[in-house]
Amino acid sequence: MESVNLLFLDRTPEPAENINSLLRNSGIKVHVIHVESYADVNRALESYSPILILYADPDPVDAGIEEISELAANFSVPCALYCDLEDTERLVGLLKNAACIVIDCNNDQQLITAVSRLLDTQSRINRSSEQKSRLDELEHRYDLLLDSSREAIAYIHEGLHVYANRAYLELIHVEDSDELQGISLLEMMKIADGNFKTVLRNLTKGRFPSDPVEVQVNRNDGSQFDAALQFSPATFNGEECIQMRLQERDEATELQAEIERIRVTDALTQLSNRARFMSQLTEFLNRDPDPRLASAVLYIEPDVHDQPNSAVGLSGIDAHVVELANVIRQYLEDGDACGRIRDTGIAVLVSRGNKEKLTAFAKAIQNAYQNVVIEVDGSSFTSSCSVGIVPLGRLASDADSVIAQAQQAFSEATDEEENLVVFRPQLTAVAPAEDESEWVDRIRFGLKNEDFVAVHQSIVDLDGEGDHVFENLVFLRGEETEHPAIEFAAVADKHELSGFIDRSVIPGILRSVSDHAESQIISLSTHSIADPAFPGWLREQFRMYAVDAGKLIIQIPADSAQANLKPTQRLMKDLIPLGCKLSISSFGPERRTLQLFEHLDVHFVKLHTELTEELQGNSKAQESIRQIVDTANEHESVVIADEITDTSNLAILWQCGVKMIAGAFLKEDSQVIAQ
Repeated sequence: MESVNLLFLDRTPEPAENINSLLRNSGIKVHVIHVESYADVNRALESYSPILILYADPDPVDAGIEEISELAANFSVPCALYCDLEDTERLVGLLKNAACIVIDCNNDQQLITAVSRLLDTQSRINRSSEQKSRLDELEHRYDLLLDSSREAIAYIHEGLHVYANRAYLELIHVEDSDELQGISLLEMMKIADGNFKTVLRNLTKGRFPSDPVEVQVNRNDGSQFDAALQFSPATFNGEECIQMRLQERDEATELQAEIERIRVTDALTQLSNRARFMSQLTEFLNRDPDPRLASAVLYIEPDVHDQPNSAVGLSGIDAHVVELANVIRQYLEDGDACGRIRDTGIAVLVSRGNKEKLTAFAKAIQNAYQNVVIEVDGSSFTSSCSVGIVPLGRLASDADSVIAQAQQAFSEATDEEENLVVFRPQLTAVAPAEDESEWVDRIRFGLKNEDFVAVHQSIVDLDGEGDHVFENLVFLRGEETEHPAIEFAAVADKHELSGFIDRSVIPGILRSVSDHAESQIISLSTHSIADPAFPGWLREQFRMYAVDAGKLIIQIPADSAQANLKPTQRLMKDLIPLGCKLSISSFGPERRTLQLFEHLDVHFVKLHTELTEELQGNSKAQESIRQIVDTANEHESVVIADEITDTSNLAILWQCGVKMIAGAFLKEDSQVIAQ
């Protein structure tokens, strides 16, 4: 919470300093400003926007209570008498001239409570204002979409038009919606079999026809056409009304084509949507490649996180993506495919004469986009974009893997000077397909037979001052050993099973820790993060097992948080009000990872194990850890080092600023707490 201002009206500044200390010691971030006269109060109200004026003991000639209370009312700031309630004569005299709040100067708690309630009220007003702004922006975007729709739509109330979009006006040959004022639908439309008045009467009673209503429409110019009407309940400008869709009968074929276009098109950019692009990519991968061409998939996002705050709201992000789509469209050739596959991400399937031309294609888009001026709410910005490239060869197996590789290259590109990276597969052993199939079968069997268990791991504070934290690690029980999550998590994610694992294990964890006082870390998979139903399910588990959500820490891998930033924000927006905190695991020093602090309320970060494997004499790793610790301290986050096996590393970590440690050096016995 930012510091707020409070005006203290008195002859001397000393009481103001005492009140400033009192409120700050009570946890209220406040700046008490001493004023002595009416002129001082007026200047302070114009400059500082205080939440309260405390009228203590000024010279009544320079600052009369009546004048001060009127001035406070003009600025919509509450005014309070701050005096001794035992001095009834003075109190009555002051209240004769003005209606004010009265706070006993001998009761500190009364002042603390009053200021706290004012802060709560101001916070609610600010939140309400933000929500109103967002609602207005969404309504504005909806109106634009409605007006630009090629489907003829009107809103009616009691048989009269209250709104009609452009397509509707064009269809009935009307130039201005004002011409529809006062024209009843009964005058415009006739039913071949039946009475249109009966249809309207049923609509007002909430009885909507299930099938389209066949009508003949009479235009103002005397022409006619046959059409079908579809009705549905709606609201317009806060008033209940009826939405009416008008379809000209001889345009059925054209409308069907338009419906199909809408089905496969992204509404914002007019590029292919994700489903359409993935279908095109799958079809391309299943064809025999042309040996004369080099092909690749590019994943491109505008670098919106480097922009000022005013450029990254809903409208700002949309403007960046639209301009990027316009630039890419200029460089496409026959045979290329392009689609918006994430909120800010666009993928391009492109074939050119050689690999150099593919790279030149990507750089041309980057250079062109840098020269585009983006208009957002009257302000102008320029931006850049990062590109991840995946060459398509004989090893390209399926569309999902190709996109995942392109996004991985893109993540690396955000930390490169040229913001462009070509994906290079890691030289590690790859499990054969049959082994992966066996893992899938084993995971499904484990879900059916409750073979997934959670094990406690302590996280200790080296200073011995912090809270005791436990992490709940998930294992899959086998016939001879228990498999840690690192062995099966990737396969579970790929085959969309990880969300089921979370829902299998979490209830047991919550049941086991419901009576524990220690904080508990629970890790979530990417599928749970992206699942819109997950927060509601988790809240129900909290209620069922009577768990204090304030001691739960939701942990998400850094790469999942980066690739699913908006779903992560939505998830924590639901859970933070319950008291849950957020931990980011596998945290590295990359710029894109550090930017997570700017977009998420992070309480803990767990270092990537690669940083802590060989610390002795590794100055680069130590400097990376210090960089993460410094950034975390700026955001009041705590850094955790995990899987520490060598106690000689503890001193190095402590010197780097890491205070919370977990690992085998603790020599604690594994304890199954949930299954």
